[in-house]
Amino acid sequence: MFLENAITGKNQFWRYLVSTIVIFIGLIIGQLPLGVLLVFEQMQGTDISGFEKNMDFSLIGIDPNLGLALIILSFIGGFFALIIAVKFIHNKNFKDVITSHSKIQWNKVFWAFGLWMALSIFAEIGFYYNDTANYTYQFNLELFIPLVLVSLLLMPFQTSFEEIFIRGYLMQGIGMISVFRIIPLIITSLIFGGLHIMNPEIESFGLGVMMAFYVGFGLVMGIITIMDDGLELPLGIHAANNIYASVFVTYAGGALQTSAIFKVEKLDQNLMVIGWAVISVIFIFWAAKKYGWQNWSKLLGRIDFK
Repeated sequence: MFLENAITGKNQFWRYLVSTIVIFIGLIIGQLPLGVLLVFEQMQGTDISGFEKNMDFSLIGIDPNLGLALIILSFIGGFFALIIAVKFIHNKNFKDVITSHSKIQWNKVFWAFGLWMALSIFAEIGFYYNDTANYTYQFNLELFIPLVLVSLLLMPFQTSFEEIFIRGYLMQGIGMISVFRIIPLIITSLIFGGLHIMNPEIESFGLGVMMAFYVGFGLVMGIITIMDDGLELPLGIHAANNIYASVFVTYAGGALQTSAIFKVEKLDQNLMVIGWAVISVIFIFWAAKKYGWQNWSKLLGRIDFK
């Protein structure tokens, strides 16, 4: 069982504290190139106040693909710091914070990626025909090719870091001091929402609806993790979700301002949440049928470390 993997290695509280500091340092180191670039731009007299509000690199004359890569570098630093913390501070097999199986089931990762991407595209087609005028076609081949490369090669580091850190490392750690699975599920969902509270979407679309989306996303990923006893499906979903938002459709006021094929000028955040909820229900139903999830009571059940 996935949460029960927590008992492997060494789990004293101080190890979690030190590991969190190491991971935080990794994130900061990864963010240094972006920080240096912004300081340089300010020294050159560039006004970065607009950029600080919506993360649009074009406002400060920087290629958006380079900007996207610089943003992701922070998570790459965090990802490798997480590996160091798990392997050398906790003396755990890194695989054990990803899956309860003998090895990572990559077929599940790719299946989840493909299904979530397909569902997102179908939903977007419906949104498009509902309000065609709200979409701006902005395809530029010279910008699109490097965007695809950056998204496919680097974005999985960002999404994998969030999944493994929150729904792997932290969920297992919190599970060790919990009695029931629902406790780490709820706590990590709230943590996931809290980590996104500085996203520009909060200011653009409102705290309530966006936190409902972020916490809800975390809750769905957590449910899937517990039911499937691993992170393979959430890893595929999260990567597909962010790559889709980067490559196919971006929107004004979002954290990812890229040279995507389309740009939505005015996002209907309520419709977005409804669409996401429908996609989530379809995915869970499909995955449950495919992988034989039947014991739904395990979501509320006890964590057994015996």
